[in-house]
Parts: sequence; C-alpha cells; structure tokens
Amino acid sequence: MQVKEKDSDKRDNERIDLSFLISLPGQNGKTKNISASGVYFEVITNDIEAFAPGTTIPIQITAITATPGFEERKIKLKGEGCVIRNSIEDVTSHGNRVGVALEFKDKLNILPDLI
Repeated sequence: MQVKEKDSDKRDNERIDLSFLISLPGQNGKTKNISASGVYFEVITNDIEAFAPGTTIPIQITAITATPGFEERKIKLKGEGCVIRNSIEDVTSHGNRVGVALEFKDKLNILPDLI
C-alpha cells in the first residue's frame, strides 16, 4: 500500500491506493485511491456526460476488512459526491474506461453487514 504525502499533491487529506468495488447508478467500477474527502475511480461507460464535472452521484463502496484473529467482514459505505474531473483513460470494445475524481458531499454512512 502506498500513501501519498499531503505536500506532494497539495490535497487536504492523504490518499491511499486501494482497490474497492464502487457501485453507481446502473453500473460498477473500481476505486484507484481513496481519502477522507473523496475517491478516484475508474468505470467503463459510453456515457461520459454522466460523469461531467459538477454532477452529483450517489455511490456505494464495498470493502473487505481483515483483522487478525477475527473473520473477514464486508463493509459497505454509502453516500454521494460531486464530480471534480474526469478523463478517458482508454477506449475498449465495451466502452470508454473513464477515470473520475469525486469529492464526498458529506461523511459516508456505514451500512449494516447483511451477510
């Protein structure tokens, strides 16, 4: 795991490079990095306008926790964020692989473990 220094990119919160499943309306993606104030993720889409800067998007992030001596647990974080920027990272046969920077509007809510 790589932690980026605050001064290296002039952000308020440190980002951690972690890959989690992120669910969006009508599709899923994978996080590239996450911090207390936002997330950067990639999604395959043909509708880049759905990720236009200024757009508010509801999200759910699913993570697996591992604590020594305990069973793994699935954690779901739910909230919404505002798109800060996007960029087409690649063009695939299934659509554009788009990178999206999303700033959380509020703290994410932890959903109960339903497994």
